[in-house]
Formats: sequence, structure tokens, C-alpha cells
Amino acid sequence: MLSPRKIQYFLKVVDCGAFAKAAADLGVSQPTLSQQVAALEAYLGRRLLVRSVHGVSVTEAGRAFYRHAQGLAKQFATAEAEVKRIEEASGGQIALGLATCGAAATLALPILERVLAERPGFRLRIFDNFLGSLGDSIMNGRIDLALAYGAGSTRGVRRHALFVEELFLLAPPCRALAAGADGVVDIAALRDVPLVMPSAVHFLRPVIEQACAAAGFRPRVVAEIDSLAGLLGALDNNAGLAILPRAALEPGEEARLAIHRIGPQRIEATVSLCTSADLPMTASIEALAAMITSLTQERLAVGAWAGVRAA
Repeated sequence: MLSPRKIQYFLKVVDCGAFAKAAADLGVSQPTLSQQVAALEAYLGRRLLVRSVHGVSVTEAGRAFYRHAQGLAKQFATAEAEVKRIEEASGGQIALGLATCGAAATLALPILERVLAERPGFRLRIFDNFLGSLGDSIMNGRIDLALAYGAGSTRGVRRHALFVEELFLLAPPCRALAAGADGVVDIAALRDVPLVMPSAVHFLRPVIEQACAAAGFRPRVVAEIDSLAGLLGALDNNAGLAILPRAALEPGEEARLAIHRIGPQRIEATVSLCTSADLPMTASIEALAAMITSLTQERLAVGAWAGVRAA
């Protein structure tokens, strides 16, 4: 296959007159450079260069290809520049999905503030009620970038784990359960307790159900609510208890709830930065991903999120 890289490497070898100098200028190893030129010659079915103790000489076919390769290199450079200009002119519109009910949702405003300060040309769309199939949303273009629960590769999605959230038992004071001396509530004590949980399409739901299954029971779900405000409202109205990350709670919300760790094994969920595994990253997406990673690291460094650790 003819590629910009092979053309660039071939032109550099001819201009330098030696593989060693060309490899040094390109910042690649000499074997890599030799392999790329050999692959180009195999694709064209002609010898383009001949090595000797005096350096590299160009065959007749190589001279003919060199003239065309210079034009191709200019065309590739022009195409790249035009694409970048289009992206800059469009303001780098990006659709960002943020997982609800946890630390990711608290990043909406900080991300927006940093974008406005550092990349004012961006047009950012934020979905903080992001649910359902992450792969489908990324592949159909609804979401370009997401902070979502889950780790490891899945269909169409590239994941980079950023942090791990612990899930806590949240209860109105009138429904607070007895905890051990260490303040931990055994998950087995939740066997018949009414729970208000995210719906089946929420990424946290299987995490909670798997923890309950490992303890030998199915959770008693009395209501399904996907928004954090709705879940907390249900707790205020004594509808049941909830199992959620603590990181998204405001100080006032924490004050009116009984909050306990769950044991004997902690329930944890990984939050990853997710992009398409099939589509190339644009400069805008890369820039936003770097911002989000930086913001996350800053918050982890100062312990801004309760119950959150680096992945």
C-alpha cells in the first residue's frame, strides 16, 4: 500500500544519500526505515534504491518515482492543512458524555470552564444523562468522548481507566442500618432492604447486582431512577436506601444522610475515558481528552473526591 509515511521515508533517503542519516533525521531506527522502503519497492514491483559502500544510489525507476513522490508529498501536506483549517473553522465541535451519579458528573462545570479559558473555539455538547450502549453512541456519532463506567476493551470502544469509585450505602437517618465498629455495613444485611437503584441501562446497575449475587441474594428493588437528584429525592421521601458513589454528593446532601461503607468486600466501579476504537482521533478530541485527564489528576492529587482513587 502506498502511504504518506513510505513516501516521506523514500524522499528522505534520496535527499540524504544514506539510510543512516535519513533514519537519524526522521527519528526512527535504520531497520524500520529499511523495511518501509522495501515495502514500497515491493508494492511498486521495482528496485528504487541500490546500497553501496559509498551510500545510496537511485535507479532509473527510483528517479521517476522521486519526481512523482515530491508532488504526492505536497498534496498530502495540503490535504492535512485543509482538514485542520476546516476543524478550526468549525470550532472543534465535540459531544461529551459524562456518567451520572458519580465523580464524572461533577466535572461538567470544570471542563466547561477550562474549555472556555483554553479553547474558546470549541463548541462543547455535554450529555450528563448518558446511558445505554456506549459503543453504539460512539459509533453513531452521538458521543465523541465519554467518561463512563467500565474497563477493558469492548466493541468499538477504546478505554483508558482514570479512576476507581467506591460505592457506599446511603440511607435516610430513619432507615440507617446497624454498622460494625469500623462503620461498615455487611452487604448480607441488605438482603430484604428496599433499594432505590439506577435502571438496568445504567452502567452501575450490574456492578451492584453482581456484588449482591456474590453475597447470595438478589436486591429488592422498589424503584428505578437514573438521575442523582431523583435518587436522593427518593431517599428524602423514605422510599428506600441506595448504593451509589459518594463523590457526587454535595456537603448539604451528605449532612442529611447516613453514609456507610459496604463490606466485607468493597463495591467499586472503574471510570474510563472512552473514545472510538475504529475512528481516528481528531485534534479537538485529543485536546479535550488531555484536559479531562489533567483535571482528573488534579482532583485525585488533592483528594477532592471522597471514596475515589487513581485507577
